[in-house]
Amino acid sequence: METQSKPDELGQVLARVRRLEIKIQRLINSNFTGEYHSAFKGSGLEFDEVRAYQYGDDIRSIDWNVSARMNQLFIKVFKEERELNLYVLLDLYGSETFGDAHRSKWSVALELTALLGFCTLRNNDRFGLFAFSDTTELHVPPGKGRNHILRIVGSLYKHIAISKKTSLNYALEHVRRSVKRRSILFILSDFLDKDYETALRAVSFRHDVILIRLHHPGERLQHFEGLLPTQSLESPQTAWIRSAGPNQDSAVQQQFQQIHEHLDLLAQKFSMGYMNLNIENDYLPMLEKFFTSHKHARLSNSTADTAPNVR
Repeated sequence: METQSKPDELGQVLARVRRLEIKIQRLINSNFTGEYHSAFKGSGLEFDEVRAYQYGDDIRSIDWNVSARMNQLFIKVFKEERELNLYVLLDLYGSETFGDAHRSKWSVALELTALLGFCTLRNNDRFGLFAFSDTTELHVPPGKGRNHILRIVGSLYKHIAISKKTSLNYALEHVRRSVKRRSILFILSDFLDKDYETALRAVSFRHDVILIRLHHPGERLQHFEGLLPTQSLESPQTAWIRSAGPNQDSAVQQQFQQIHEHLDLLAQKFSMGYMNLNIENDYLPMLEKFFTSHKHARLSNSTADTAPNVR
């Protein structure tokens, strides 16, 4: 973890955090936080006690260790979790700056992180952050309170990335090993990566996973015809891409669509939520729609094999 900031910039950072908090508080109303709470309430169970086995109890709940010691059958009793753990997994690598000066992937990711944080504040849940590139950039364990959330947002504002690469596989493996309690995981990324599917599947078995793909319409190169010089923020080398123009599919456009289709398929296969978010659009209606559909899917449970997707 590496956070750098000049002393004379601290006041500017704090001012930006306060402005963002005001904006987020305007977005959060009782209806929105209610939808969030309904969507995830009871998404996990926690151990409560053991009691003597009674006729009709599920034999899968038998605690064999206690039963052996007491020479009598006992079962584990679970209760619905009153408090939830919500983690934001935030992809910090270089291309997340794509966009314009007023609205970039980074600024939208920061807003979404703060918004989810203040949702947990209203519902007395715990909020944590794991920001990554191809290494751990920032890791803040779940905590409660306004100061905790503002500390996370302020750390993100001040943070200077350690690496200009990305590895979703690294982030997911880190979470799989370190986050033991069942949690809600919002993964914010443009998913310009590969070979992370196995780790994503493993994480989805334990946690409630929601993929949020951030993209900008300019990435489709729809309004230019000819050769474009491109330079990845992960590599100093320049590559030339031919854009086929607005009426034809370019290689970049095809890749753009393939990423969406791949994530949509993964979400269905691993029972995850998925939002395909254009950063130029208002994301609040999409979040509300997702929370509502996620709530209905949870209540109908397990009858459905897939989690709700919002495209």
